[in-house]
Amino acid sequence: MTQEERKMRLLRHERIARVKRLLRVMPRKTNMHKFPVLKWFTKAARKRSYLWCFRVKAVVPAIYAGCILSLLPIYGIQLPLAVAFSFLLRANLPILTTLQFITNPLTALPIYFTAYQIGRVIMHPFGIESPSLNMDEMKVLMDSLRAGTWEYNFDYIGTVWSFTALGGIVLGTFLGTIGSVFYRMAAYEVVVFNIKLRALQKKIRESHARNHPDQPNTPTNSNDSSSR
Repeated sequence: MTQEERKMRLLRHERIARVKRLLRVMPRKTNMHKFPVLKWFTKAARKRSYLWCFRVKAVVPAIYAGCILSLLPIYGIQLPLAVAFSFLLRANLPILTTLQFITNPLTALPIYFTAYQIGRVIMHPFGIESPSLNMDEMKVLMDSLRAGTWEYNFDYIGTVWSFTALGGIVLGTFLGTIGSVFYRMAAYEVVVFNIKLRALQKKIRESHARNHPDQPNTPTNSNDSSSR
């Protein structure tokens, strides 16, 4: 094994190790039953290989749907919806469901407040006005809905929810676009890297065959798989 091949193999193993570390925090076939809500879908999910596919065609829809769902004001029902969209879109389930944890008890308020402000900005040119809420007022509204006290009328709640949902869709689409571009670039880099590694291995085998014509040519194993 040449020094160049050794470096490329080491780099490949390091990348695989990073991916494995990332997968540890994601739902997988082996641990899906341990996650609340997701355990209800374990049996059906394990039968569908496309839910666990990391090719671009399965990951890109998962990134878009995951980012949009995570920013919609539907906190509490995101995970079952994420699983449903994984089945409908034939998208990667670990990525789509993991993205739902973007919105959590610590981040929900700033995310929804930002989405609401984006929704207001978008609708303002159309002459559609909405209540001007600051962060504290948004928190009071969320606490009221969570407690079920219903201190606000349905028109007011519907208006705030609609503007927040609109902002969440726009922001989620933007983040999904960025995420999908980065994933496509990473997938392309992996494909190019694997092609270079196979070409190098072929060159080494041919060189070995020329220099040692009487010795059997032992092929170098390379368990590469395309990410596309």
